[in-house]
Amino acid sequence: MPLRDWLLAIALFSGGTACVIWFLYVYAIKRRAKLSGYGEDELQKLLSPLKGNGRKQIERLYGKCYEIMSNIPGISRYTQRIRRRIAPLYSYDESMIRMETGRITLLAFLIGWLTAGFVFLFYPDVSYMLMILLGSLVLHGILIDTLVHRAEDRLLRQMTEFLSDVRHFYHQHGMVDEAVYDAAQIAPRQLSLHAEAVYGTLNSDHPERSLEIYYEHAPNRFLKSFAGVSFLVREFGDKLLPHGSMYLHALSKITSEIRLEILRKEKLHYLLKGLSVIAISPIMAAKPIEAWARHNFPAMDEFYTGAAGFAVKTGIFVLIIVCFVLLRKLQDTAEETGSRRTGRKPPEQKWLGNRLVNAVTQRVVPAVHSMERGRLQKLLREANSPLLLEWLTLRRLLTGLACFLLVLGMFLIMQRLTLQQVYFSPTRNQAMFGSLSPQEKRKALETAAFDRNVIQKLERSGRELREMIAEEMRQQGFQPDPTVLNTAGERIKAKLDSIAGAYLSWRELLFCFISGWAGYHSPVWLLHMQKRMRRMEMKNEVDQFYTLLTILAHFERMSVEHILEWLERFAVLFQSPLSACLLDYEAGADEALEKLKEEAAYTPFVRLVERLQAAVNHIPVKQAFDDLEAEQQYHFERRKQDYERMIETKAGWGRWIGFAPMYALVFLYLVIPLVYMSMQQMNLYYQQIGKIS
Repeated sequence: MPLRDWLLAIALFSGGTACVIWFLYVYAIKRRAKLSGYGEDELQKLLSPLKGNGRKQIERLYGKCYEIMSNIPGISRYTQRIRRRIAPLYSYDESMIRMETGRITLLAFLIGWLTAGFVFLFYPDVSYMLMILLGSLVLHGILIDTLVHRAEDRLLRQMTEFLSDVRHFYHQHGMVDEAVYDAAQIAPRQLSLHAEAVYGTLNSDHPERSLEIYYEHAPNRFLKSFAGVSFLVREFGDKLLPHGSMYLHALSKITSEIRLEILRKEKLHYLLKGLSVIAISPIMAAKPIEAWARHNFPAMDEFYTGAAGFAVKTGIFVLIIVCFVLLRKLQDTAEETGSRRTGRKPPEQKWLGNRLVNAVTQRVVPAVHSMERGRLQKLLREANSPLLLEWLTLRRLLTGLACFLLVLGMFLIMQRLTLQQVYFSPTRNQAMFGSLSPQEKRKALETAAFDRNVIQKLERSGRELREMIAEEMRQQGFQPDPTVLNTAGERIKAKLDSIAGAYLSWRELLFCFISGWAGYHSPVWLLHMQKRMRRMEMKNEVDQFYTLLTILAHFERMSVEHILEWLERFAVLFQSPLSACLLDYEAGADEALEKLKEEAAYTPFVRLVERLQAAVNHIPVKQAFDDLEAEQQYHFERRKQDYERMIETKAGWGRWIGFAPMYALVFLYLVIPLVYMSMQQMNLYYQQIGKIS
């Protein structure tokens, strides 16, 4: 038994056993969680086979992996990128950040490289291996997103329990800071660190400055709201409203928003779950489909080894990348754009430091007062993109150049494959159908070598084709026969026509420029899609603003400027225009609010700003928003309906985008070529039958 088969058998047995054990373990966790009332996270810790020293050893191993990977030149940047993503979730706990970073990085590398190695056992092909490695990189991104989103969702679920504990202890003590402290002592570790930070802020000598520092480290806007409301109640006191305590009322509002956010994320993730893996699965499925088709339909060899097969395979791979990027944009439920959360700048900013690159970019950037510049800047704001116009222009130039070179390289490789197929592929005669026997294959290879020698000598000497064929036959010991000469002449002439057509034509060059044009505009098209996705999320954020305003309106010393500060801290999609409004507010409140309405021209948000304008000029803040409490139930039911429509729309788009590469692989790489090659075979059959009759 070969070594590869032994390794494959061991890997399959080990992997199958591990999967069975893992599925049984997860099933036991879920079943016990339903029966006992524990949460799955808590029960998983109780039933974990690693307890005490074993768990500590594993955590130390992850920490050691983090230290090792942080010192490896190529992997250190990748490790720091993961660290930046999870650091806000585990603020104030460096050991937990290191441990989680090491765990996620190690798991991503193991899964990616083991998948690539397992596939290489089956198909040791260099070009296919490169595609698998790129697929592994994509799989890394999916895995990291999944692990980070799990940590974010776990923190939100812990917050609902924490706020219930704060409510309970506030009933006992009647003091905000003591309630927060007692609730922090029984909270899970991930949340308890944030709760202790909030308690430290409330008891700081300079609470306002400490609160601003905490806002910078808070992992989500709900913790920011909780910290801010707790600070206001501690500073200015609680008061009794018709429906109870103002502070407890605020906690109920925040809890409702958290639960609604959890339900929205869970349903969206459930409907879009697995689509990214389905989108990249054709990378691994292409080779098995090709092997099956070539084994069962030998005529498909000509397609898969030729230029057409390479072009289709390249097109499917590009489609996979495009669909994966679109799915990432569709599934983006993060509260902030990645570069804003992590403080990481796009690479375009660094590249613009080069004089030549900067000079070329500045020549392409639209003029200062042009309509194109205003349109692109408006698009960047509406898409909530962190890019500057110069960065976007450089990205467009690089994407267009990459698409042009990719298509040009594809055509050049197709020409090379065409020449290789003409020179070296076994030459079948009209009597050969199906799979070739060893004798037929040897004869076909001899015919291909004969034709190759004739073509090479013909190119050097420039003599007549028929004369060169006859001379080659004499050199090989055969007597020239008129029938054989005619058949060989037609066959070689067809090959010469194929060789003559293997050059870069003007049509192909035109297609290269069209691809470059499409690549140049693709970042703008992506921003339009992102704008449409953000448009669907805007209503959700405005409704959350109104919920926040029902809390803030009850504070006596609340002004419009303070409300704008709160909205800016809580905002995601409207953060940029709100920040600009706050900067201009001192110069004139009316002018700043009018500019805010122009920059964020979304009707529900404009109505909210108009209420703020009324609170500036005519009526108190509480009176401007006095109808929100009465319409709370209606707004809540309407929001749930809006969520349902938004989620169903995203799920429909996600299914089409996720399955598009698989459909393309099945039809473009298997069905259509198979039908075409079958029709060619049928034509040959009919010609042979016609000659017999």
